Amino acid sequence: MIQVSREDFTCAAATNASAYRRVTIPVLKIEAGPGPAVALMAGVHGDEWEGQAAILQLWQLLPGVLQRGTVYLLPAANAEASLAGTRLSPSDGGNLNRAFLGAPARGYTESVAAALEARLLPRIQALVDIHSGGASLRYLPSSVITRYGDDAYDERLPSLARAFGLPHCVFFRGGESGSMPAAASRLGVLRLSAEIGGGGETTRALVERCRDGLLGCLAELGLLAAATPRQPAPLLHDLDAPAATLRSREPGVFIPAVDLGQTVTAGQTIGQLIEPARPDLPARALASPQAGTVVCLRAIARSDDGDCLLQVAPALPLDSLASLY
Repeated sequence: MIQVSREDFTCAAATNASAYRRVTIPVLKIEAGPGPAVALMAGVHGDEWEGQAAILQLWQLLPGVLQRGTVYLLPAANAEASLAGTRLSPSDGGNLNRAFLGAPARGYTESVAAALEARLLPRIQALVDIHSGGASLRYLPSSVITRYGDDAYDERLPSLARAFGLPHCVFFRGGESGSMPAAASRLGVLRLSAEIGGGGETTRALVERCRDGLLGCLAELGLLAAATPRQPAPLLHDLDAPAATLRSREPGVFIPAVDLGQTVTAGQTIGQLIEPARPDLPARALASPQAGTVVCLRAIARSDDGDCLLQVAPALPLDSLASLY
């Protein structure tokens, strides 16, 4: 017998115009008997739409197909930012993926993080947390494996990334104690993420790829009736390597000369910075920091010193993940 219930919670989100304002974070709990508990989450950043739309589809679909275990659906983990279409929380400028800092919570964003760490993460064994490039970046659709600190290698991660069904997987290392991976690590929660699309827009095809990837993860974790067909192993890209990210060193308008998914060589011209308001200033050519596949491109032309313009990394076999740890 499937049981469906709402587990919404609210957090104070005061503004100058509304002293006692509160924001509701929608949560759907679907129970189908004994089995693992899994959370599917999106909207940690409010301008990342692919996961939000995909989980909203599962809000309607999953009660009819879940076979065992429990699933928590959070289509808009930062509901205030989702409603505003912004990366950060409008009321306090907080980044929810850096707000898991413990008590006392200072403002809306840390209150949401504290509630998730106290009310959700202790109840689950696995979390799939969907991101995208948001308004400023576009990503090659990829599953994401993030290692926090000195966490031990979890042998389930490659299978989960494979089950997501995307042809690329990126690897990051993180050391920030306020991040979602850090919070999941503290509670022993298996975590996979994804970077799907961006640019402040989305498409039905990207949403459906995300939805199908989430269903693939649930099947891999044993919550659906039958496992989905085995997917090819994705190519692995180490984006934590220092040479993987090209940042602007000065202001300008970024004109890329490469596309997402394109293979480039080290030193290859990947674009230029121009300054139309200063026509006597010559265009500045930009070179790829290393050889590999273009995994991420800046979506906003006007750029400033320090902005990420591009991420590129060579393709590795998925079974090399253990050696990266």
